[in-house]
Amino acid sequence: MAIFTGVFSQWNRRTLLTIPVVFASTLLLSACDKTEDRPGSHKIRSTSHRVEVITAETKPVSLTQTISGTLEAVTRIRFYNEESGRITRLPYHEGDMVKKGSLLVQLDDELLKTDVAKARASREQAKVNLGRLKKLLPKKISTEDEVARAQTELDLARTEEKRQLTRLQRASIRSPIDGMVTRRLYEPGDLLPAQTHILSIIDPSALRLKAGLAERWLPLVKQEQTVKLKIDALGDRRFDARVIRIHPTIDASTHKGIIEISLSPVPEGARVGQFARASIELRATDRLVIPVYIIHYEPEGSFVFRIKEEDAGSTVVEKVFFEQGQQFAAMVEVFSGLQAGDKVVSRGFIGLRGGKKVEVATPHTASDQKNTVTVKPHEITKP
Repeated sequence: MAIFTGVFSQWNRRTLLTIPVVFASTLLLSACDKTEDRPGSHKIRSTSHRVEVITAETKPVSLTQTISGTLEAVTRIRFYNEESGRITRLPYHEGDMVKKGSLLVQLDDELLKTDVAKARASREQAKVNLGRLKKLLPKKISTEDEVARAQTELDLARTEEKRQLTRLQRASIRSPIDGMVTRRLYEPGDLLPAQTHILSIIDPSALRLKAGLAERWLPLVKQEQTVKLKIDALGDRRFDARVIRIHPTIDASTHKGIIEISLSPVPEGARVGQFARASIELRATDRLVIPVYIIHYEPEGSFVFRIKEEDAGSTVVEKVFFEQGQQFAAMVEVFSGLQAGDKVVSRGFIGLRGGKKVEVATPHTASDQKNTVTVKPHEITKP
């Protein structure tokens, strides 16, 4: 009990000694407050809200879109037989190169040759009959009607002969271009009905890429526009290509339009069916744009803080909702709500609200950084 009383007494003495010090500190702080309230005292002033701004302006903008697909030949020809018959010659296989005029398919034409000979004989007989009647006409042995009928029979015979010759010619199918065989569907000896697909060839000297592009970007693509084409199988190399056709219709399910890009001349190693990507630069002119990063969003829509000069000379910000259009990389098109020349806050958003007074700060530029040190490669030393 005596020990506890001693400890309590010691603590009590320390507390009594501390009370005057705390009281003196309180009086001193009170005196300082009163001093700051007196006229002529230097009381700390609150700093204004500093912001940086940019100007909404109308200017050309652009972005790059990448479309992809598989390469295909610009010229593809599928050969069908017009006459039924048995294949007697089919000299080329897949991958073979053919010259213009080369014989691709030969059908058995013996019966066709017989039909041609028959038509030729009929034509000769009709010619003889017409000549004989013409000689008898002055002697009144034949009539003009008989001569006219004989002339008609000769004309029909000539037409039949021509038709049979055409059938005979079409039993032999020749290549209309220099190309490469890509499909061979039958073999010599096969008996084909009419209108049968026998083989296909392509022109490998011109390839194209057909791909879809979103409908909002399609009006920005120009005919004969140059694009960069990358073929995955050939590595990172990029080749010059051009837009050769823009399809006029839009796919209702995908909302994309088709464009065709021609690759000519074809680089070494490029093949039909390879996967390719085309980078198309889309340019738009006279668009009112602002950067994406200055836009704020609320349930009511997108808005920015615009600088407003009041009559009293102070500068405040106002909250402006606007209608935005297409996005071009880091820029957004403005349809309505803003005008060219409007100054919009680009930095200093924390604590910012509509109607607040602000101080516009001039952003630092590269020329302001005078203390920048450039280190040359030969000055770098290893530790």
